[in-house]
Amino acid sequence: MGLINHLPNRRAIERLGIGERDDVLEIGFGPGWALKKMARLAHSGTVTGVDRSPTMFRQAQIRNRAAIQDGKLKLIQGTFERLPVETASMDKVLAVNVIYFCSPTGTALAEAHRVLRPGGTMSIYATDCSSMKRLQFVGPETRQTFDLKGLEDFLGKSAFASDHIDIQMIWLPFGFRGLVARLCKR
Repeated sequence: MGLINHLPNRRAIERLGIGERDDVLEIGFGPGWALKKMARLAHSGTVTGVDRSPTMFRQAQIRNRAAIQDGKLKLIQGTFERLPVETASMDKVLAVNVIYFCSPTGTALAEAHRVLRPGGTMSIYATDCSSMKRLQFVGPETRQTFDLKGLEDFLGKSAFASDHIDIQMIWLPFGFRGLVARLCKR
């Protein structure tokens, strides 16, 4: 999975435009590759990761041991629908390949919107639904998949509806497609 997620993570992080003093949150950090990169970018800020999986938590802990010990990175085991993070405490929020597992009611997006400061940015990556079918990644925990129009509609009905939303299609190796959304809170 790490290899498959490398390009989506890179593109989603680029769209955030992380500054050295930013406070950054990753929702669903998986094995922690993106956390490591973001901790280097926000070297004078803070990076926090929230994931519900004990397995991913342990992998990210091992991979990011130095940043955790230096106090630059904090990992929290928790859910996306109830982020254990203070209101308006983050400048950037990253969510790569997690939107499929979120409630169709948009609770997780409302939580991300809550923790962002005014002027903050969220970057969401989702593999296009046609590629998801080819990869056979749709499982029992998958609540929804998206094509460009579906993601536009979903985000347009979310807590970010009155904010700026921009979605780009990206091409991945082997003919797969992904969607990277950049949401800017007013």
